[in-house]
Amino acid sequence: MEAMALAIFLFLKTGEKFATQEMAGPTVSELTNYLGNHAGLKCEARVVNQPAAALEVCGKEKPPVGIVTPGFFLTYQKALAMEPVLEVRRENVAAERFVLVARKGASVNPADWTGKTIATTLAAEERYVKGVILRDQFGSEIRLAAVGSAEDAIFDLVEGAKGAADGVLVEEAAWAMFAADPELGGQLKVVFQSDELPRDLVVRFGETDATAVRSALTALNEDEAGRRILASIRVEKFAPVDSARLEQAQRLFHGK
Repeated sequence: MEAMALAIFLFLKTGEKFATQEMAGPTVSELTNYLGNHAGLKCEARVVNQPAAALEVCGKEKPPVGIVTPGFFLTYQKALAMEPVLEVRRENVAAERFVLVARKGASVNPADWTGKTIATTLAAEERYVKGVILRDQFGSEIRLAAVGSAEDAIFDLVEGAKGAADGVLVEEAAWAMFAADPELGGQLKVVFQSDELPRDLVVRFGETDATAVRSALTALNEDEAGRRILASIRVEKFAPVDSARLEQAQRLFHGK
């Protein structure tokens, strides 16, 4: 008898160079194995780092659940019938924020950035970056340059490397390390800081019953095996969705 195919658990981390099936698949598989044992969801991890690849997985393999970025969720919520189940609270990240970092003499007036380039790992989620992170303050003519590492882009910015962007969108926690550096910190400044943003989301697709998944993920830190899995994916815990924050992001995403 032919074995039944496993369901697919989609794991999308846009722009993260290590979020590939080859590099992160085995780690995420520990989580999916846990779900199989504790939620009855026998599934196989599918790790991607681009929205287009995630769309392809959704079209071909019909995952019942997954973890996606808020930008992907807001873009394809209706088309893929996604519903948020939980949010992902990362280790040592009290709040999800981005800052736009530029050289010391750069203008802090968004109007002066018309036609300039911002390097970001989230370039593939353009509407989310411009509308939600930057709150539409920099206009539609700002250009996004895709980079595999915001930190490397900051070094290029400081060194005046050929093709360096005018600014770099970097996570607030990562910027704190640069700001504390006595050599680099003095050459850079923050020209914009985002509001607190939605976290990555555990979502269900369509009519999937995610009750057991919600219970299993919420209880991960209650046993040693679960705590090891959380540590391996650098997650503090899975928590209820901050609906107010997500709804605010949705309004900004749609220009409201």
